[in-house]
Formats: sequence, C-alpha cells, structure tokens
Amino acid sequence: MKKQILIIFLLFSLGISAQMNKEKWTEDIKYLQSNLTNKHYNLFALRSEADFTKDINNIIAKTDKLSDFQIALKLQQAIAKQGDTHTNLSLKNVIDKNQILPLKSYFYGNDLYVTLTNSENKELLGGKILAVNGFDIKTVTDSLSTLFPNENLGIFRNRIPEILPLSQVLKNFGFSKTDAIKIKFEKDGKISEKTILPSAITKENRVKITPKNLTFVQESKKKYFEKKYFDQEKILYVLYNVCTTNEKNNPASDNPLSFEEFEDSVFKIINDNKVDKFIFDMRYNGGGSSKQGTKFIKKLAENKGINKKGHLFVILGRDTFSSAILNAADFQDQTKAIFVGEETSGKPNHYGELQSLELPNSKLKLTYSTFYFIRTKKKNVNTIKPDYLVETSFNDYVNGIDPVFEFIKNYH
Repeated sequence: MKKQILIIFLLFSLGISAQMNKEKWTEDIKYLQSNLTNKHYNLFALRSEADFTKDINNIIAKTDKLSDFQIALKLQQAIAKQGDTHTNLSLKNVIDKNQILPLKSYFYGNDLYVTLTNSENKELLGGKILAVNGFDIKTVTDSLSTLFPNENLGIFRNRIPEILPLSQVLKNFGFSKTDAIKIKFEKDGKISEKTILPSAITKENRVKITPKNLTFVQESKKKYFEKKYFDQEKILYVLYNVCTTNEKNNPASDNPLSFEEFEDSVFKIINDNKVDKFIFDMRYNGGGSSKQGTKFIKKLAENKGINKKGHLFVILGRDTFSSAILNAADFQDQTKAIFVGEETSGKPNHYGELQSLELPNSKLKLTYSTFYFIRTKKKNVNTIKPDYLVETSFNDYVNGIDPVFEFIKNYH
C-alpha cells in the first residue's frame, strides 16, 4: 500500500465546518464499528471484540463533551489498539491547518532533531528537542505513540515526527492549553528555549539543514528507483524507493523508465562490468505492489556472481513498510543477502490489501485490511532487524556521510 495513504497525520485540510451533534456522531461510530468488524480480515486477532466494543461505547458516551477532533482522535486510538498498522481513520477533515507548528524533525538515534522550520524560528534549526512546554520529550512522544500500533522502534521513529507539529494533538494530551508552544532544545552544547506559534512553512520563509555534500541516496530520494555504478569500488547500487511499475508520473524523475526497462539496465551493468558488491536499498520504501520486486529478486538470486555471501547487501530502515517488507522477505528466503541499516516499521507477517469507506456524516475516511500476509513461521516477530545495525547520526547527516554505504564499502 502506498505510503502516502498510510501517513494519516500529514493531511491538513479542514473539512468539517461545524461541530456535529451526538446523534450524528453515534451513527458514524456505530457505522465504523459494524463495517470494521465485518469487513476487516481479522480485527480481533490481537485484542478482543469485547475490549474494542468497550472503547467504542466509551467514546459514544462522551461525544457531547468532546470536539469533533477529539472524537476522531479517540476513534483512531481505539483502532490502533487492535494492532493493524494498515487500518487507520484519516484525520484529514478535522485537522485545522491553522494549528500546525512550523516544526519538521527527525530521529537520529534516540534523539529528535529539528531539521526544517521557518525563518522566524531559525534558532531551532539543528537543535535536539528536550522538552515541550516543560514536559520531557519522552513523556510527550510516549503519549503520541498511542495513535498508532507502537509495535517496534521503526514505526515509532517514523510516525512521531509527523504527529508532533499538530498543536491540536498536543492540547488533547494536556501538553498545551494555548497555541504557544515552548520548545526546550540543545544546540552546540548549549540548552535554550524558544516559544513558537502555529504558522506556515513556505518556499520563501523555510530554513533547513543542508548537508555539506549530498550522498547518492539524498540526491535520488525523490526518485521511485535509481541506480549507480561506482567504478572505483566496483559496487552497483540500486535505490528502490517505491514499489511501483514506472516513473512516468514522477515529476522528480529526469529519465522516466518503466521498472521493466530499469531492470534490464541493471542487469546490463552486471553483464558488462565487474560487480564485487550489489546493494539494494529499501530504507525509504513505504510499499506499493511487491510483484515486480519479487520477480527482480528471483532473477538476482539466480545470478551466482551476485548471490553469494559478502557480495549482496539489502538496506532496511524505519520507512520500510508494507510491500517493501514482502520484498525484504523475498531476499531472506531466496538469497544470501546481508541486511544492513535500521529495523523496519513493518512486520514480516502483516495485514494489507486495503479497502476504504467513508463515514456518513463526518465524511472521515477509514482504510482497513482485507488480507493477511504470512512470511515467517516464527511468532511475535514485530520487525525485520538488520544483520548489522548501522544508524545515521546527526553529524553524519550534516557532513553528507552515509554510514550504511561506508559500512558496506568496507565490509570484508
């Protein structure tokens, strides 16, 4: 499933013009409960129907005391408890775009750094967030993590930066009473505080961390798929960012190819050049359709010059999800690949094949799973962990260093 459908917290338009009444919300909530119970592949695999019903009834009992946003948020929390990362209630219609903080962040290790903001708050740029309105950042992020199935470190690091800028969410959890948010941060060894207000980040006012050098991955991050042959190191690097069949609709691509054409060009390089190491990078791949990747991997597995220990590497990360997980499992099953990077946000056994419906009154969109993919017989496997954990530090990013690529280059 495409990542943009799954990232429910970045949809900022305001759809509900006035607070709905209790009767309309009750109708919507019961509609959600009934359809989710009947249409989801197995909603109660991890948590009972009785517990889910209790959550739903508690929300209905409080609808006349809560805002539309709070009701939608509580519904998403109830859904998240059932443990399917693919099943979500979109908050698009209840997020107020005028209550979004100009704060983009990223986890480097366990620390959350500000990577982009607007010029009014430029002193935050590059700062490590320590607290929000006096609340320790861990306390804040632990609360925010109730909005999704927090089943592994990958999904935690993936989703938290998307939710943190939503002032409505911070207010809901009691971390703020007003629009003013005081950020405590550490930068260059100095601890400071900055109060920020919701405001837009535009092309004209945005300020961001700019690495000293762009790595191959950073240069090509917006491409669906890309390749590069490093002649000196005899490394063929394939970057696979989206499980899609072509780049023809991708404005970031200056050389739009179908995946079939791309695959042919990759194997031509293998046939025409000495390839000591082959890298397949899925660290930013949030899914799509796994079929073409499976076909590619099967062909790669049959190449005895590539498919041998120490010559084939797969890079995973916190964004590796859905169909990309299935392709990672293909590498596990069919090849001698060495996995490097971070653990994935997706699980090898997971729900998918999404369908959607719209709640009748609020018009909120619900996506739900209709199939269960089984890729391992092991129980309670909540992620795919790399053979070698290699994380990018903030200093690595600033200096344009890809430590994963450096690790593979030096692997013997």
